[in-house]
Amino acid sequence: MASNVVPPRYSAAESDHPAVDRWCSTVLTGTAARLLLLGPSWSGKSHTAYAAIRRLVNAGYGADRIAVTDAFEVARAYDVPLRAEVVMVDDVTISVDLRREAKGPRPLDPPEAQAALALQAAGLSEAVTQLVRRPNQSWILIGSTEERLVETLGKETTAEILRVADVADLPARPKPTWD
Repeated sequence: MASNVVPPRYSAAESDHPAVDRWCSTVLTGTAARLLLLGPSWSGKSHTAYAAIRRLVNAGYGADRIAVTDAFEVARAYDVPLRAEVVMVDDVTISVDLRREAKGPRPLDPPEAQAALALQAAGLSEAVTQLVRRPNQSWILIGSTEERLVETLGKETTAEILRVADVADLPARPKPTWD
């Protein structure tokens, strides 16, 4: 069973996606692999990423060699845990996704909040850029679309990600009903 790098919610996560198979096989041979999971909300991106991480751990890859984080943590710290051999960053495009998918107009944030959000956006962009440029680094990045990656990380970093990563576009699934 996967260790603490896979939360209980995803403890049984499985994926038969060919990109996940390639990524896991490559990482397990000791070679760097990069995977970009794209898709709309509720497409199973996080599930798929955790399935890949779970597969590594179950194959004997040490949990201490894996860092799992999300965009909010990265943005606050201006840092991706680069000491780990494998890094997963979830919700890279979440700030743009939330703005674009809002159901109506939002009141303008006070200047202090706008400044804090700008710093967080810069922190995320800088940290992901460092991760992507690090040689021999395996990673999984999770976002919604290429366009939103550009809006979140900039054209140059997005182009670099697309140049080096295996890209898996996951289709939309029905949203769960919460009865």
